[in-house]
Amino acid sequence: MPTRRSRTFELSPIKEIEIAAARVAGAVSLAQGIPDFDTPAVIKDYVVEKMAAGEAARYSLAPGLQELREQVAESLAEEGMHYDPDGEILITAGAIEAIAATLFALTEPGQEVIIPSPSYASYQQVIRLAGCEPRFAPLDEERNFDLDVEAIARQITPRTAAIFYCNPNNPTGTIYSREQSLELMALAERHGLIVITDEVYRDFCYAAQPPFTPAQEAAFRGRVVRIFSFSKAYAMTGWRVGYLHAERSLVSRILKAHDSLVTCAPVISQHAAMAALAFGGAAIEEFRAAYRQRRDLMLAGLDGMSHIFDYQKPDGAYFVFPRVKDPVALSADSRALALDLLHNAGVAVVPGVAFGPTGESHLRLSFGRSGEDIELALGRLRDYFERPAAARSWSGPAREGAAPPPAPASKRAPAPPMRVLLRRAAVAYLQLLARLYLWRRRPGIVAIAGNRGKTVMKRVLTRALEPHFRVRSNPRSYNTEIGLPLAVLGLEIDPRAWHSIARTLFKATLRALFGRERLD
Repeated sequence: MPTRRSRTFELSPIKEIEIAAARVAGAVSLAQGIPDFDTPAVIKDYVVEKMAAGEAARYSLAPGLQELREQVAESLAEEGMHYDPDGEILITAGAIEAIAATLFALTEPGQEVIIPSPSYASYQQVIRLAGCEPRFAPLDEERNFDLDVEAIARQITPRTAAIFYCNPNNPTGTIYSREQSLELMALAERHGLIVITDEVYRDFCYAAQPPFTPAQEAAFRGRVVRIFSFSKAYAMTGWRVGYLHAERSLVSRILKAHDSLVTCAPVISQHAAMAALAFGGAAIEEFRAAYRQRRDLMLAGLDGMSHIFDYQKPDGAYFVFPRVKDPVALSADSRALALDLLHNAGVAVVPGVAFGPTGESHLRLSFGRSGEDIELALGRLRDYFERPAAARSWSGPAREGAAPPPAPASKRAPAPPMRVLLRRAAVAYLQLLARLYLWRRRPGIVAIAGNRGKTVMKRVLTRALEPHFRVRSNPRSYNTEIGLPLAVLGLEIDPRAWHSIARTLFKATLRALFGRERLD
């Protein structure tokens, strides 16, 4: 019998897709964020020496090997962060164990943890595992999924214990600025909240400025827990080793949970981490250059499918998070679309809904894979979207001769016909209201079309016109079927929530019939 606790969390959709992809012969995966590279030889050779010397067979102290903690402290000091290796640095079994131990130690069951949406899928599950409830604060997609501190502030309640975010962000590749981070910390100070920052992708940034972390500010030492993993930076996902650092009183509480969860991080992996810090710098530079090239390859492929996808350019990590345009079949059901792509195109991607409510209608694609895999996957995606829905089928590479197993009917089926009819009726009604609204006001209108740059151009035009005219613009770049009438009426809608649709239709009716807004 499932327990009440086990019913509150589920397997990560990322792992779900990877397990399904393993059963599809010849499928190429852009799903799980595993680097395509092997662990650098200098790290592996160092570990072999330690094994031969008998230094990997026994537990370390629960906080981790002393020498490793000292190395971590030195590397932090080079970035302006000064933490004592004795009591302020804790070596963990990867980032996810660091996150779990932190939440177990610093929150109480029934409290809430605010996370941006979209954010890494497993955050939701580990928060629930700690007995807490995730509250989602939407990122600003029109500003490259930027942090919206006001949206975070709106989610704070008397039960809020912490704010938890990833920088650079997974899945969007956004890097949050120093100004935003300081604004967020000021909010946390006002409400007495802990800030947990996961910075596992900090070494893969393609912008001029490196990511800022609030752990660099001494004033925030008692409020910030910063987490890092060796998995991504050094291609060590299988070694399961990372660390966290914070003020002594916080780490002493987290240590108790860490000891209960894993006793200590794998000692063999701790030696690998020491080698990574001492000798792995050149590998990071090599990986970063390769990911930059692969990012450009991926974005060029998406530009060739601009009638299918709209994307924001990632400045960090190795993911892109394109939005599937509304006319595309299954665009409003990213889970069903991801499964259909797996079984009918042979490409594994992660459904956007896995990353939070505003992730719906998006897909996460990893460019952490080889250039050959990326080109193969993009070619299959182009073929898939060029075929009529009824003709979409894929039997794997001819040399394998094995057809993929059918996807579960419950997850492949398109939206029920009644829902489709209701949606069409709602869109037609919105378009009618938009025409009525324009007929009553007759403003001059500038419409902007194109693959990229629309949002920036609208912003520039609006700022230029506002000093002289009564102007209103909607920054969103949704397709014209539903986006244009919503923009005309000055409204937004969540197409996944029926109460939001009904409320928007009601507001649209009032605005079209009785609105007194004057526009030039």
